[in-house]
Amino acid sequence: MTDEEFIKDLPNAEKFYAIFCNFTHMPYVECDEETYSDKAFIFMEEDKAKEFAKTYRDGKQSLTVVPVEKGSVKHFLASLIADGFDMICFHGEEVHNYPIEQIVTRTLRDGVKKPIENPSLQLSMMYFMQGVRIAETEEEKAESRSREEEMMANIARAVYLVPFSQMDDETDENGNQKVSLMQFRNQNGETFIPLFTDLDEFLKIRPKEGTSNFIPMGFKQIRNTSLDALKGF
Repeated sequence: MTDEEFIKDLPNAEKFYAIFCNFTHMPYVECDEETYSDKAFIFMEEDKAKEFAKTYRDGKQSLTVVPVEKGSVKHFLASLIADGFDMICFHGEEVHNYPIEQIVTRTLRDGVKKPIENPSLQLSMMYFMQGVRIAETEEEKAESRSREEEMMANIARAVYLVPFSQMDDETDENGNQKVSLMQFRNQNGETFIPLFTDLDEFLKIRPKEGTSNFIPMGFKQIRNTSLDALKGF
């Protein structure tokens, strides 16, 4: 199969197998040594994918194989872009690296606002979680600390989605309709408001609520938010 044929056929594939990291429950990411692109790994054959997951980097990373079925292929490829990936490392008879933008593109319809996404934050979290769990040498620990600093900086720069529901017939002193932010309680009874980096992350826990309302909030807004009995975000 030529590169042109692969690029054309992949979005319509019946099935392929993606390598995920058990530490993050997201696609395993690696920086390409030549291009410095952030790449994901996919296989057409399940056995080869499982062998890769078991033996890659001497099995030091905790990797698993996730099948991507035909109905989810295009969404999976598009989600890689939202998560900051810009390359696919395809393992077939040979190993090939392909820029994702050559395989799938995303366009917005006229009048549709650009969605809230945080690819830099997603990437930095994945790299940190992948590295900190296996860091043994002083060099590896130093790299993990550097990854953590990068992640914390991206947390402060990010804009998050905060789900809310409208409170019928309730307004504030200025006549604005009141809203109720989504809240969770942990086993200790402490209340938290969840923050989502993008809509896909929200749908992972609430798959039937794709039409929910969201307030976009930056880190400074979140830090200055105070609600009764709120433990944190």
